[in-house]
Amino acid sequence: MRRLIVLAVVTLAVCACGAAGRLAGGRPVWLQSLQMISATGGWALVWSTNPAGSGNAALEPARTTDGGRSWTVVTPAAALPLLNNGEALLYAASEQRAWIAVNHGEGSTTAVFGTSDGGQTWTESNPIAGSQAVAMDFAGPDRGWLLESQGAAMGQNPVRVYETADGGATWSLLAAGLPAACDKGGMAFSPAGTGWITGDCVLGYQVLVSPDGGAQWAAAQLPLPSSACRDGCVAFQPQFAGDVTVLEVGSYPAPAVLLVSTDAGESWQSEPMPAAAGPYPRVTFFGSTDAIAVSAGAQGIIGTDFYLTSDGGLSWRAVPQGRQFGSSGASFDFVSSELGFAWVSAGRQLYQTRDSGRTWTVGTPQLG
Repeated sequence: MRRLIVLAVVTLAVCACGAAGRLAGGRPVWLQSLQMISATGGWALVWSTNPAGSGNAALEPARTTDGGRSWTVVTPAAALPLLNNGEALLYAASEQRAWIAVNHGEGSTTAVFGTSDGGQTWTESNPIAGSQAVAMDFAGPDRGWLLESQGAAMGQNPVRVYETADGGATWSLLAAGLPAACDKGGMAFSPAGTGWITGDCVLGYQVLVSPDGGAQWAAAQLPLPSSACRDGCVAFQPQFAGDVTVLEVGSYPAPAVLLVSTDAGESWQSEPMPAAAGPYPRVTFFGSTDAIAVSAGAQGIIGTDFYLTSDGGLSWRAVPQGRQFGSSGASFDFVSSELGFAWVSAGRQLYQTRDSGRTWTVGTPQLG
């Protein structure tokens, strides 16, 4: 049965004025996560100090308008005292609109801050029960979902799903009592409202699907080959392009499998990934046909070739990489099959490619 708990509304317009005082201009930036919207504009979570150092580093939202060369910290003033625990969740929908979820500090509630003007002003939500937001998704400027973890231990991870219909100002409980097995890590909703939650398991995999906008959830049955998941699987967050749903399942030591559905997951076509892309390639689709796969193996080791497809994953062609990232722990964010960014969270450098990785330029981002 659907349960709704409507909490008191706590909506404030809070200015980010003075937020950059914690991070003085002209200093290097340590990126934790990156969400570029275009070649020039994007968002990131940045560390206030070197996260590998001995200082007390905090995460703060920042924005760039010059392709990541310079960043402006746009932390809402009300969130400043909440960010010292090094936990925050960022979701960027456009160069102007983004949300961050942070814990209130006492360990019992979470707040979501939203902006529609590039971080100049923010709106704080009502308190949301729970202290660990693990995923957030929005379908347009108003409707959104938040996945809250209630703790993970011994292969069990109970979660709750919250929803908003007013752009994140108020949140209400949408679903509880979901299957607790496996660690939940990803959530996404298609434009039509079909929801997906993915998780990691010691053995096998878990993918939960909701056909009704997140109220009811059940385990999805996926047509994986018999060679998959012998030593465990990783189901990555699904991607959507029109009526196409793409779901990648990493399967060590076998090659990853790409599942494609044109009917919201009722039926799937299984397409094997190139073996040389590794068991855990990081695939990003740009529409229903074009995609890039960042090769990745065990322990996140990045391969020497990336892979491109222009036919929805039916065939892939290798792109030799001009820079070897190896076991550096690099993360990647591609805006298109050609334009992409790479960074290492404990490092200061940001890499950019405009030819799918054949060549990379490198720079040291600064606070502007």
